[in-house]
Amino acid sequence: MRIGIVGFPQVGKTSLLKILTAVPVAHIGVASVPDSRLAELAKLYQPKKVSYAQLEYLDGAALMNEPEKDAAALAHYRQVEGLAHVVRIFPAPAVAHLLGGINPARDIASLETELLLVDLDTANKRLERLTRELKKVRTPEMEQEHAGLNKCREYLARETPLRAVSWNEEEQRLLRGFMFFTAKPMLYVLNVGDDEAAEVDHVAEKYGLAKLAGQPAVGITAICGKIEAELAELEEAEAAEFLASYGLHESARLRVLQKSVAVLNLISFFTVSEPECRAWLVPRGTPVVKAAGLVHSEFEQRFVKAEVIPWNELVACGGLAGAREQGRIRLEGKDYPVVDGDVIYIRHTAHK
Repeated sequence: MRIGIVGFPQVGKTSLLKILTAVPVAHIGVASVPDSRLAELAKLYQPKKVSYAQLEYLDGAALMNEPEKDAAALAHYRQVEGLAHVVRIFPAPAVAHLLGGINPARDIASLETELLLVDLDTANKRLERLTRELKKVRTPEMEQEHAGLNKCREYLARETPLRAVSWNEEEQRLLRGFMFFTAKPMLYVLNVGDDEAAEVDHVAEKYGLAKLAGQPAVGITAICGKIEAELAELEEAEAAEFLASYGLHESARLRVLQKSVAVLNLISFFTVSEPECRAWLVPRGTPVVKAAGLVHSEFEQRFVKAEVIPWNELVACGGLAGAREQGRIRLEGKDYPVVDGDVIYIRHTAHK
Protein backbone atom coordinates (compact mmCIF):
# COMPACT_ATOMS: atom_id res chain seq x y z
CA MET A 1 0.00 0.00 0.00
CA ARG A 2 1.34 3.41 -0.99
CA ILE A 3 0.67 6.82 0.51
CA GLY A 4 1.68 10.04 -1.21
CA ILE A 5 3.00 12.84 1.03
CA VAL A 6 1.73 16.18 -0.30
CA GLY A 7 1.92 19.79 0.81
CA PHE A 8 3.10 23.31 0.09
CA PRO A 9 6.78 24.46 0.33
CA GLN A 10 8.72 23.97 3.57
CA VAL A 11 5.92 22.34 5.55
CA GLY A 12 7.99 19.27 6.49
CA LYS A 13 7.07 16.77 3.76
CA THR A 14 10.56 15.37 3.33
CA SER A 15 11.12 15.36 7.09
CA LEU A 16 8.01 13.23 7.54
CA LEU A 17 9.27 10.76 4.93
CA LYS A 18 12.57 10.43 6.79
CA ILE A 19 10.88 10.11 10.17
CA LEU A 20 8.60 7.31 8.95
CA THR A 21 10.98 5.37 6.74
CA ALA A 22 14.46 6.13 8.15
CA VAL A 23 16.35 5.63 4.88
CA PRO A 24 14.27 6.86 1.93
CA VAL A 25 15.68 6.46 -1.56
CA ALA A 26 14.77 8.90 -4.35
CA HIS A 27 11.73 10.26 -2.48
CA ILE A 28 10.40 6.76 -1.72
CA GLY A 29 10.61 4.92 1.59
CA VAL A 30 9.13 1.87 3.30
CA ALA A 31 7.93 1.94 6.89
CA SER A 32 7.38 -1.10 9.10
CA VAL A 33 4.20 -0.84 11.17
CA PRO A 34 4.84 -1.85 14.80
CA ASP A 35 2.29 -4.32 16.15
CA SER A 36 2.33 -5.59 19.73
CA ARG A 37 0.18 -8.59 18.71
CA LEU A 38 2.90 -9.86 16.38
CA ALA A 39 5.43 -9.40 19.17
CA GLU A 40 3.31 -11.64 21.43
CA LEU A 41 3.01 -14.29 18.73
CA ALA A 42 6.77 -14.17 18.21
CA LYS A 43 7.30 -14.90 21.93
CA LEU A 44 5.21 -18.03 21.44
CA TYR A 45 7.02 -19.33 18.35
CA GLN A 46 10.54 -17.91 18.79
CA PRO A 47 10.88 -17.64 14.99
CA LYS A 48 14.07 -17.04 13.07
CA LYS A 49 12.47 -13.98 11.51
CA VAL A 50 9.78 -11.48 12.55
CA SER A 51 8.32 -9.44 9.68
CA TYR A 52 6.05 -6.48 10.38
CA ALA A 53 3.55 -5.20 7.84
CA GLN A 54 4.83 -2.36 5.67
CA LEU A 55 3.57 0.82 4.10
CA GLU A 56 5.28 2.66 1.27
CA TYR A 57 5.44 6.46 1.30
CA LEU A 58 6.17 8.71 -1.68
CA ASP A 59 7.34 12.32 -1.51
CA GLY A 60 7.29 14.60 -4.55
CA ALA A 61 7.66 18.25 -5.45
CA ALA A 62 5.95 20.80 -3.22
CA LEU A 63 2.76 22.34 -4.54
CA MET A 64 2.74 26.07 -5.24
CA ASN A 65 -1.00 26.77 -5.10
CA GLU A 66 -0.98 27.25 -8.88
CA PRO A 67 -3.39 24.64 -10.31
CA GLU A 68 -1.95 24.41 -13.83
CA LYS A 69 1.62 23.90 -12.60
CA ASP A 70 0.61 21.71 -9.68
CA ALA A 71 -1.29 19.30 -11.94
CA ALA A 72 2.07 18.03 -13.23
CA ALA A 73 3.43 17.59 -9.69
CA LEU A 74 0.28 15.75 -8.62
CA ALA A 75 0.69 13.26 -11.46
CA HIS A 76 3.46 11.70 -9.33
CA TYR A 77 0.76 10.59 -6.87
CA ARG A 78 -1.81 9.27 -9.33
CA GLN A 79 -1.28 5.61 -8.45
CA VAL A 80 -1.05 5.84 -4.66
CA GLU A 81 -3.83 4.41 -2.49
CA GLY A 82 -3.97 7.36 -0.11
CA LEU A 83 -2.62 10.86 0.56
CA ALA A 84 -0.97 12.43 3.61
CA HIS A 85 -1.23 16.23 3.56
CA VAL A 86 1.45 17.80 5.77
CA VAL A 87 0.08 21.07 7.14
CA ARG A 88 2.37 23.75 8.60
CA ILE A 89 1.64 25.01 12.11
CA PHE A 90 4.96 26.72 12.80
CA PRO A 91 6.54 29.99 11.63
CA ALA A 92 8.22 29.80 8.24
CA PRO A 93 9.63 33.22 7.33
CA ALA A 94 11.46 31.92 4.24
CA VAL A 95 8.17 31.14 2.49
CA ALA A 96 5.96 33.76 4.09
CA HIS A 97 5.44 35.42 0.73
CA LEU A 98 4.08 32.12 -0.64
CA LEU A 99 2.06 30.82 2.27
CA GLY A 100 1.25 33.80 4.46
CA GLY A 101 0.88 33.33 8.21
CA ILE A 102 -0.06 30.17 10.06
CA ASN A 103 -3.50 29.19 8.83
CA PRO A 104 -3.96 25.42 8.59
CA ALA A 105 -7.64 25.62 7.63
CA ARG A 106 -6.73 27.82 4.65
CA ASP A 107 -3.92 25.50 3.54
CA ILE A 108 -6.15 22.43 3.81
CA ALA A 109 -8.90 24.13 1.80
CA SER A 110 -6.42 25.34 -0.83
CA LEU A 111 -5.03 21.89 -1.51
CA GLU A 112 -8.46 20.30 -1.53
CA THR A 113 -9.57 22.86 -4.12
CA GLU A 114 -6.59 21.96 -6.31
CA LEU A 115 -7.46 18.27 -6.11
CA LEU A 116 -11.09 19.02 -6.97
CA LEU A 117 -10.06 21.05 -10.02
CA VAL A 118 -7.69 18.36 -11.30
CA ASP A 119 -10.38 15.68 -10.88
CA LEU A 120 -13.00 17.85 -12.57
CA ASP A 121 -10.67 18.38 -15.52
CA THR A 122 -10.04 14.62 -15.75
CA ALA A 123 -13.78 13.86 -15.70
CA ASN A 124 -14.63 16.56 -18.26
CA LYS A 125 -11.97 15.45 -20.74
CA ARG A 126 -13.05 11.82 -20.59
CA LEU A 127 -16.72 12.76 -20.87
CA GLU A 128 -16.00 14.82 -23.98
CA ARG A 129 -14.28 11.87 -25.67
CA LEU A 130 -16.90 9.41 -24.48
CA THR A 131 -19.77 11.57 -25.74
CA ARG A 132 -18.23 11.61 -29.21
CA GLU A 133 -17.72 7.84 -29.13
CA LEU A 134 -21.33 7.23 -28.05
CA LYS A 135 -22.56 8.97 -31.20
CA LYS A 136 -20.83 6.26 -33.24
CA VAL A 137 -21.48 3.18 -31.13
CA ARG A 138 -23.22 2.43 -27.82
CA THR A 139 -22.49 -0.39 -25.41
CA PRO A 140 -23.81 -0.99 -21.87
CA GLU A 141 -20.26 -0.51 -20.55
CA MET A 142 -19.88 2.87 -22.26
CA GLU A 143 -23.24 4.06 -21.01
CA GLN A 144 -22.40 2.94 -17.48
CA GLU A 145 -19.11 4.82 -17.63
CA HIS A 146 -20.88 7.91 -18.94
CA ALA A 147 -23.39 7.82 -16.08
CA GLY A 148 -20.64 7.30 -13.49
CA LEU A 149 -18.53 10.15 -14.81
CA ASN A 150 -21.53 12.46 -14.87
CA LYS A 151 -22.14 11.63 -11.22
CA CYS A 152 -18.48 12.41 -10.47
CA ARG A 153 -18.67 15.71 -12.33
CA GLU A 154 -21.82 16.77 -10.51
CA TYR A 155 -20.25 16.27 -7.09
CA LEU A 156 -16.91 17.80 -8.08
CA ALA A 157 -18.68 20.88 -9.46
CA ARG A 158 -20.36 21.24 -6.06
CA GLU A 159 -16.90 21.08 -4.45
CA THR A 160 -17.64 17.70 -2.86
CA PRO A 161 -14.63 15.34 -2.72
CA LEU A 162 -15.42 11.94 -4.19
CA ARG A 163 -14.29 10.17 -1.01
CA ALA A 164 -17.35 11.69 0.71
CA VAL A 165 -19.81 10.13 -1.76
CA SER A 166 -21.49 6.72 -1.61
CA TRP A 167 -20.69 4.50 -4.60
CA ASN A 168 -21.91 1.09 -5.68
CA GLU A 169 -19.46 -1.66 -6.63
CA GLU A 170 -19.43 -0.81 -10.36
CA GLU A 171 -18.91 2.87 -9.64
CA GLN A 172 -16.05 2.07 -7.27
CA ARG A 173 -14.37 0.12 -10.06
CA LEU A 174 -14.74 3.17 -12.31
CA LEU A 175 -13.19 5.44 -9.69
CA ARG A 176 -10.21 3.12 -9.30
CA GLY A 177 -9.68 3.17 -13.05
CA PHE A 178 -9.51 6.96 -13.21
CA MET A 179 -7.53 7.23 -9.95
CA PHE A 180 -9.28 10.46 -8.95
CA PHE A 181 -7.36 12.33 -6.24
CA THR A 182 -10.40 13.31 -4.16
CA ALA A 183 -11.50 9.66 -4.09
CA LYS A 184 -8.30 8.73 -2.22
CA PRO A 185 -8.39 8.56 1.61
CA MET A 186 -6.76 11.63 3.18
CA LEU A 187 -4.64 11.87 6.34
CA TYR A 188 -3.91 15.39 7.59
CA VAL A 189 -0.59 15.58 9.43
CA LEU A 190 -0.36 18.82 11.42
CA ASN A 191 3.30 19.76 11.83
CA VAL A 192 3.76 21.95 14.91
CA GLY A 193 6.75 23.89 16.21
CA ASP A 194 8.67 22.68 19.25
CA ASP A 195 6.98 25.38 21.35
CA GLU A 196 3.68 23.52 20.91
CA ALA A 197 5.11 20.00 21.11
CA ALA A 198 3.67 19.32 24.56
CA GLU A 199 0.18 20.13 23.21
CA VAL A 200 0.47 17.85 20.18
CA ASP A 201 -2.54 15.74 21.28
CA HIS A 202 -4.78 18.82 21.30
CA VAL A 203 -3.55 20.68 18.24
CA ALA A 204 -6.48 19.69 16.02
CA GLU A 205 -8.97 21.05 18.57
CA LYS A 206 -6.92 24.20 19.15
CA TYR A 207 -7.05 25.13 15.47
CA GLY A 208 -10.65 24.05 14.91
CA LEU A 209 -9.75 21.05 12.74
CA ALA A 210 -10.95 18.12 14.84
CA LYS A 211 -14.20 17.96 12.85
CA LEU A 212 -12.20 16.82 9.82
CA ALA A 213 -11.79 13.40 11.40
CA GLY A 214 -15.55 12.89 11.15
CA GLN A 215 -15.53 13.07 7.37
CA PRO A 216 -15.54 9.84 5.31
CA ALA A 217 -12.08 8.36 4.63
CA VAL A 218 -10.34 11.22 6.47
CA GLY A 219 -7.96 11.11 9.43
CA ILE A 220 -6.00 13.73 11.33
CA THR A 221 -2.98 13.63 13.61
CA ALA A 222 -0.17 15.93 14.70
CA ILE A 223 3.60 15.73 15.01
CA CYS A 224 6.51 17.98 15.83
CA GLY A 225 8.71 17.27 12.82
CA LYS A 226 11.78 18.95 14.31
CA ILE A 227 11.68 16.82 17.45
CA GLU A 228 10.82 13.60 15.59
CA ALA A 229 13.75 14.09 13.21
CA GLU A 230 16.17 14.46 16.12
CA LEU A 231 14.54 11.56 17.93
CA ALA A 232 15.17 9.21 15.02
CA GLU A 233 18.93 9.60 15.52
CA LEU A 234 18.97 8.74 19.24
CA GLU A 235 19.32 5.48 21.15
CA GLU A 236 16.25 4.20 22.99
CA ALA A 237 17.28 5.45 26.45
CA GLU A 238 18.31 8.85 25.10
CA ALA A 239 15.09 9.08 23.09
CA ALA A 240 12.92 8.59 26.19
CA GLU A 241 14.80 11.31 28.07
CA PHE A 242 14.62 13.64 25.05
CA LEU A 243 10.86 13.15 24.75
CA ALA A 244 10.35 13.78 28.45
CA SER A 245 12.20 17.09 28.19
CA TYR A 246 9.42 18.28 25.86
CA GLY A 247 6.62 16.83 27.98
CA LEU A 248 6.01 13.96 25.58
CA HIS A 249 5.54 10.27 26.40
CA GLU A 250 6.00 8.64 23.01
CA SER A 251 7.11 9.33 19.46
CA ALA A 252 4.43 10.47 17.02
CA ARG A 253 5.82 8.08 14.39
CA LEU A 254 3.71 5.17 15.63
CA ARG A 255 0.60 7.34 15.71
CA VAL A 256 1.10 8.47 12.10
CA LEU A 257 1.57 4.86 10.96
CA GLN A 258 -1.52 3.69 12.84
CA LYS A 259 -3.56 6.59 11.42
CA SER A 260 -2.31 5.70 7.94
CA VAL A 261 -3.54 2.13 8.38
CA ALA A 262 -6.90 3.34 9.71
CA VAL A 263 -7.56 5.92 7.00
CA LEU A 264 -6.80 3.33 4.30
CA ASN A 265 -9.33 1.04 6.03
CA LEU A 266 -6.76 -1.73 6.38
CA ILE A 267 -6.63 -4.61 8.86
CA SER A 268 -3.87 -7.01 9.85
CA PHE A 269 -3.76 -10.80 9.76
CA PHE A 270 -0.86 -13.02 10.77
CA THR A 271 0.93 -16.11 9.54
CA VAL A 272 3.06 -17.80 12.19
CA SER A 273 5.63 -20.59 12.25
CA GLU A 274 9.10 -21.26 13.61
CA PRO A 275 10.80 -19.96 10.44
CA GLU A 276 8.81 -16.69 10.40
CA CYS A 277 6.03 -14.80 12.14
CA ARG A 278 4.61 -12.16 9.82
CA ALA A 279 1.90 -9.48 9.74
CA TRP A 280 0.03 -8.63 6.54
CA LEU A 281 -2.15 -5.66 5.69
CA VAL A 282 -5.30 -6.10 3.60
CA PRO A 283 -8.41 -3.95 2.99
CA ARG A 284 -11.20 -4.62 5.48
CA GLY A 285 -13.55 -7.30 4.16
CA THR A 286 -10.93 -9.04 2.01
CA PRO A 287 -11.92 -12.67 1.26
CA VAL A 288 -9.47 -15.14 2.77
CA VAL A 289 -8.66 -16.58 -0.67
CA LYS A 290 -7.32 -13.15 -1.70
CA ALA A 291 -5.35 -12.92 1.53
CA ALA A 292 -3.86 -16.34 0.73
CA GLY A 293 -2.72 -14.99 -2.62
CA LEU A 294 -0.86 -12.24 -0.81
CA VAL A 295 1.08 -14.80 1.23
CA HIS A 296 1.97 -16.73 -1.94
CA SER A 297 0.63 -16.11 -5.43
CA GLU A 298 -0.07 -19.81 -6.01
CA PHE A 299 -2.10 -20.18 -2.82
CA GLU A 300 -5.03 -18.29 -4.33
CA GLN A 301 -5.34 -20.76 -7.23
CA ARG A 302 -4.66 -23.82 -5.04
CA PHE A 303 -6.73 -22.70 -2.04
CA VAL A 304 -8.82 -25.39 -0.28
CA LYS A 305 -9.62 -24.12 3.21
CA ALA A 306 -8.22 -21.78 5.83
CA GLU A 307 -7.68 -22.61 9.48
CA VAL A 308 -8.45 -19.43 11.41
CA ILE A 309 -8.09 -18.37 15.04
CA PRO A 310 -7.91 -14.93 16.70
CA TRP A 311 -4.33 -14.12 17.70
CA ASN A 312 -5.11 -13.79 21.43
CA GLU A 313 -6.84 -17.18 21.53
CA LEU A 314 -3.83 -18.80 19.87
CA VAL A 315 -1.56 -17.25 22.50
CA ALA A 316 -3.88 -18.38 25.30
CA CYS A 317 -3.84 -21.94 23.92
CA GLY A 318 -0.06 -21.99 23.77
CA GLY A 319 0.10 -22.60 20.02
CA LEU A 320 -1.59 -24.47 17.20
CA ALA A 321 -1.52 -27.90 18.83
CA GLY A 322 -3.20 -26.61 21.98
CA ALA A 323 -5.77 -24.68 19.97
CA ARG A 324 -6.68 -27.82 18.03
CA GLU A 325 -6.99 -29.86 21.22
CA GLN A 326 -9.38 -27.27 22.62
CA GLY A 327 -11.37 -27.04 19.39
CA ARG A 328 -10.61 -23.34 18.92
CA ILE A 329 -9.56 -23.57 15.26
CA ARG A 330 -12.24 -22.74 12.67
CA LEU A 331 -12.26 -24.02 9.10
CA GLU A 332 -13.31 -21.29 6.67
CA GLY A 333 -14.02 -21.31 2.94
CA LYS A 334 -12.65 -18.93 0.32
CA ASP A 335 -15.36 -16.28 0.83
CA TYR A 336 -14.67 -15.79 4.55
CA PRO A 337 -13.87 -12.08 5.18
CA VAL A 338 -10.62 -11.78 7.09
CA VAL A 339 -11.00 -10.14 10.52
CA ASP A 340 -8.39 -7.90 12.12
CA GLY A 341 -6.11 -10.02 14.30
CA ASP A 342 -6.82 -13.36 12.61
CA VAL A 343 -4.03 -15.93 12.52
CA ILE A 344 -4.45 -17.91 9.31
CA TYR A 345 -3.09 -21.29 8.26
CA ILE A 346 -3.77 -21.94 4.58
CA ARG A 347 -4.65 -25.39 3.31
CA HIS A 348 -3.95 -25.82 -0.38
CA THR A 349 -3.56 -28.52 -3.00
CA ALA A 350 -0.08 -29.80 -3.84
CA HIS A 351 1.93 -28.53 -6.79
CA LYS A 352 0.85 -30.05 -10.08
